[in-house]
Amino acid sequence: MKRVSLFGIGSEAVAILKEFYSLYWCTVQVDSVFFNDSQYWGMNFTPDICIERPSEIISHHFDKLIICAVSEYKEAVISLLTEKLGVEEEKIVTYYEWLEVNVGMHNIDWEDIHSSRDILGKLQQCTALNDLEDFYYNQTHREMTKYLHYFEVYDRHFKKYRNTDCVVVEIGICKGGSLQMWKNYFGEKAKIIGIDIDESTLAFEEDQVKVEIGSQSDQKFWKKFKEKYPRVDILIDDGGHTMEQQIVTFEEMFSYISENGIYLCEDMHTSYWYNFGGGYKEPTSYIEYTKNFVDYINAWYNPNINEDNIFTHTMHSLHYYDSMLVIEKRKMKRSICITTGNGD
Repeated sequence: MKRVSLFGIGSEAVAILKEFYSLYWCTVQVDSVFFNDSQYWGMNFTPDICIERPSEIISHHFDKLIICAVSEYKEAVISLLTEKLGVEEEKIVTYYEWLEVNVGMHNIDWEDIHSSRDILGKLQQCTALNDLEDFYYNQTHREMTKYLHYFEVYDRHFKKYRNTDCVVVEIGICKGGSLQMWKNYFGEKAKIIGIDIDESTLAFEEDQVKVEIGSQSDQKFWKKFKEKYPRVDILIDDGGHTMEQQIVTFEEMFSYISENGIYLCEDMHTSYWYNFGGGYKEPTSYIEYTKNFVDYINAWYNPNINEDNIFTHTMHSLHYYDSMLVIEKRKMKRSICITTGNGD
C-alpha cells in the first residue's frame, strides 16, 4: 500500500480531494493533505489529518504526491513543487493520471479520463459489457456499490446457472440494488434470498426475492435458515466483512451449498485491517484461514492431512482474485495417471 500526500490547487480542488479519498481510501495510505488556498489551512480533512500549507511539504515523506487539480495546472504545479519545494518529479502524479484503475477486461482511453464520472461514462459506452455490467452501468435500479472488476468474476462463475431454478443467497443487502441485479441476471426461474441485520431491508422483497433478517455470525440464525431453505446453489458473502462473520458463514454454510454449487466471498481485503479482526499474516484472518484450503484440495498427496474430510471431497477449485475468493464445488475423488501413446 503506497503512502501518498494530496496537494489541492484551484477552486475545484476540494471536490477532487473528496473524490480521491472516497475512491482510494482502502488502497492507499493518505498521510498528509496540502492546499494552496490559505482559508483551508488548519481545517480537518479527516479526523486524523489537518490541511497544511504547501511549504510544509518538505517536512513530509511519501511515495507519491498527487496533484488534485484540473489538468491545465499540471505544468505550473510541477514546476513549483520541483523547483521551489524540492519534490522529486518522479514522485509527482496528477489525479487524472492516478485514475487508471482495474475495470475488468475493458479497454479505455485513459487520456480522456479526468474524474470518476468519466470512467463511468466510458464504461457505459463499451460494446462488450456482460449483462451484469450493463445492468449496473446502464439500467435503472436501486443503489449499490461494487468494485468494477467484480462483474467479470461474477459472470465467469455464475453464468452456468442463468435461466435455471437456482437458489442464490446474498449476505448484505444495503440499499437493495444487487438483489435486483441478481434477479435480472439469473432469470425468472431463480429464487433470490437476501440476508441483512437491518429490518428496513424487508421493504426490498418482491416477486422471486425474499429477505431474511439475522446476523451472519449467529449460528442459531443459520440453523433456522437451513431449516427454512432446503437448498442453496450460490452463496455470496458481502456482509459485514469481519473475520468472525466470514469464518462463521463459511463453516455454517459451505457444506450446505449444493453439490455443484458456488461459494463467493468478496471484499476480503479486510483481512489486512486490524479493525476488522485481521492483519498481515494474522493467523486468525480470513485470508490466512482460507490458505488451508489449498492443502485440503491436495490432501490425496500429503500423508500429514487426513483425506477423509469434507473439503477434500467437495472442493473442486479455488479462485483467488483481488479481494475475492470463489470456490466451485464438485464431488471429488482421487486422481491417477494413465500412460497412453506409442512408447517406441
